[in-house]
Amino acid sequence: MTLQMWVDLAQIVSASAVTLTLLAVIMTIRQNTRSQKAVAVDSLAAAITSINVPAIKSHIIGSALSKATADWGSASREERIIAHFFLFSFFKLLENAWYQRRAGILDQAQWIGWETLLRKYYHADGVRRVWWPGRKDAYSPEFQKFLSGTKPADELGSLNELFDYVERSG
Repeated sequence: MTLQMWVDLAQIVSASAVTLTLLAVIMTIRQNTRSQKAVAVDSLAAAITSINVPAIKSHIIGSALSKATADWGSASREERIIAHFFLFSFFKLLENAWYQRRAGILDQAQWIGWETLLRKYYHADGVRRVWWPGRKDAYSPEFQKFLSGTKPADELGSLNELFDYVERSG
């Protein structure tokens, strides 16, 4: 074997090593991306749980939210305060989920449920007429623009319908 053949062989081995290294890096990046997406989805689930756990412990939160979203003025001052803090946290969480969807972290199938809830609360009379106009500037202009282009979620009933449901026979 000539010296040139050894050089050519060394270049082939070197190129193969670089190719294998690149493939390993690509596989690692894909695996990390999947892991990061799973972490983001888990984070959203944990966040919604932390918002809802107090409501599980006290019916007052559900009642306040039900009244205030339907008609802000029908809720007492205390109920409006409770509803405000829930709505503020909930809309911040939804804004986060919306940005994750835009970034491709949250899949469309996962986003559908979040979006339905978002549209249900956003288009609720008490939210649209009173709460949102007074708090919208706490959210990004892009998120505000997105919300303004949405339609009400007819897929879900109101909280009052859900909370006051009584099965009727016959």
